[in-house]
Amino acid sequence: MKKILFACLLVLAGGVLIASVLEQRNGTSGAADAGSLADPFLDPYAYTMAHDHSGMSTEETPEEKAISMEASWPEGTPAAGEAARLVLRIADGEGRPVRDFAAVHERKLHLIAVSANLEHFQHVHPEPEGDGRFVLQVTFPTGGEYKLFADFQPSGMNQLARSAIVRVAGEPQRESKLRPASPLTAETNGLRIEAAFGSRPMAGMQTELSFTFTDAADGTPIRDLEPYLGAVGHVVIVDEALDVFIHVHPLNWASSGPQAVFGATFPKEGTYKMWGQFQRNGERIVVPFAFVV
Repeated sequence: MKKILFACLLVLAGGVLIASVLEQRNGTSGAADAGSLADPFLDPYAYTMAHDHSGMSTEETPEEKAISMEASWPEGTPAAGEAARLVLRIADGEGRPVRDFAAVHERKLHLIAVSANLEHFQHVHPEPEGDGRFVLQVTFPTGGEYKLFADFQPSGMNQLARSAIVRVAGEPQRESKLRPASPLTAETNGLRIEAAFGSRPMAGMQTELSFTFTDAADGTPIRDLEPYLGAVGHVVIVDEALDVFIHVHPLNWASSGPQAVFGATFPKEGTYKMWGQFQRNGERIVVPFAFVV
């Protein structure tokens, strides 16, 4: 029995030695691996608290469903390249202004503007003026049609999303077709950023979505991401037809990398585009990817 135990220990030690030699030979000892990418701020139970807003189907009460948003341009139709004043008015089912809003990730209203060809994206924050009004100067880079998505939370209600369409004067957008990428990787600001789904994204099923950050030069994990709007990152997702709007916040919101992890549910199949938004060294980083559900 002792001889058998001794032989097993020799085999185990030999295996560890071989693995160590192979690691050094392959030059992977300094590269990111599953262990080095582990995030102590990631709580798997946080899925039950994930904010995944994908439209009125997620709203619970008639009062929530009755909330409306009107978008107006007091100075006239906006033109490409010129700042234009946008006024948003939030009202209840009887047309009365909604006066009280909860701050969600440091803002009372998040406004997302996406061009019809899905090439131009803005995430901005109109200032509240009272009586349900939010005001902001917006500049569109091209003419053509844009869709505005407003994400807000009236006090005592769930987070809501409302949309409006604006047609901007000027040189029209060029025609473009979404081209899903595989793998979902990009290099920017000295970073290599890889997006990955925990399982194949399917309509109606929640899936994990992770962004992993490593140094573009040597592959070491990045751990100095800065909070952006109170979290390690934000992700906005729309479908090709701009009918579906999803705004998700990270499960490991307090992390600084090397991962930002989200949970998302897609209401229907199709081609989608997402924009991951992060911050490092005071610079905003926006990473777009197209994919299929």
